[in-house]
Amino acid sequence: MNEPTPTQRRLAARLRELRQSSLLGSMTQKQLAEALAASTPLISSWESAKEIPPENRLQAYGRLFATPRSRDGERMSLVPAEDLTTEERHRMEALVDELVDLRDEAQHQVQHARRETGALGGGFWYFPDRQSITILCTPLSDRQLGYDSSGGLPPEAPPIIAYSRPSHPNHIGSLRNGDIDALIELVGHIRAENPTAEVRWTTFDSISDDQFTGHLVILGNASPPTGEINLFEDFVQRLELPLLARLPEGADEEFDTEFVVNIDDDDEPTFAGSHEEVYRPRFLRADSASPDRPRVTIDDAPQLEYDVALIARKANPLNLSATITVCTGVFSRGTYGAVRTFTDANLRTRNERFLEEHFADINDFWILLQVPVYGGEKTITPDLERPVHRIRSSP
Repeated sequence: MNEPTPTQRRLAARLRELRQSSLLGSMTQKQLAEALAASTPLISSWESAKEIPPENRLQAYGRLFATPRSRDGERMSLVPAEDLTTEERHRMEALVDELVDLRDEAQHQVQHARRETGALGGGFWYFPDRQSITILCTPLSDRQLGYDSSGGLPPEAPPIIAYSRPSHPNHIGSLRNGDIDALIELVGHIRAENPTAEVRWTTFDSISDDQFTGHLVILGNASPPTGEINLFEDFVQRLELPLLARLPEGADEEFDTEFVVNIDDDDEPTFAGSHEEVYRPRFLRADSASPDRPRVTIDDAPQLEYDVALIARKANPLNLSATITVCTGVFSRGTYGAVRTFTDANLRTRNERFLEEHFADINDFWILLQVPVYGGEKTITPDLERPVHRIRSSP
């Protein structure tokens, strides 16, 4: 690196201050390195302003120094984020905001000229080449809709569920759409930004061959109800994204899916990485003395506090002049929040500016997010300027 800037020195001094005089008391660089699964020379390089730590490391700093429970005698370790108290979580978020702001100021940012904008003034959902745009949705299975194993309706099933049958006079095809909120939000926005483009939406079982070669937007995992084909996983392989969605063995099929990021020995996300980082949604927990703090449930459903979502865009491998955009969450909340990141009237300009400042090409990036859910019911648009809403991203 060149001579450190004043801001780099301020960041280095702050990291050194945290290590030497914090809630945890003074610790050595070696103790801190063990807690963060880093090397002592790496900690030294950050504290001497020779290197600027990556954002995910500063996220770990925030979690470590947010609670005195990170220290057990001479040993330091990260307390799971879901086990932090409300006060500790607020302390973590404030510290992460502070550190990442210093990092962003210290790191030289290449400014990119704004790209063309659509009729609403946005850039992310504007496709200036006028190729067709297809939104590919994830259908619900018969089991999710409430049909029994024989394909019939049990006596207690609401009558409206029968309307999902194409043979019913009151057929409502959208009843089978698992991400209908995200679709309604997105299709109107894309049509408004691209008034002359052909915009369609469908599911995997009815997509035509020509739709695969235009601009494609995948909501959720786009799997058919049988689960035989997972289009999200297929494109992850084709696009060589360094992450996947996974259901751990023996876990709850509906509530325990997680995102896994593959990383290499240098802590960088890579498609062929030999190590894993696991990110799970965070649920509201009971305020109790129990060490596992059980999830708060309403009508047998755990209540979300944050979902985990992915936004990714790459060139379409079937037509390199078009793009594939993925908006998916562990739950439909995450998918909706991912879409809203660039449709929300209050935040879309701010979030697009973040993309332009942090990625060399906004048609070639991915970012893993936390999507806030207030009171277990209201999905809040992520603010990309807030470090606490960002988890991991492409370089």
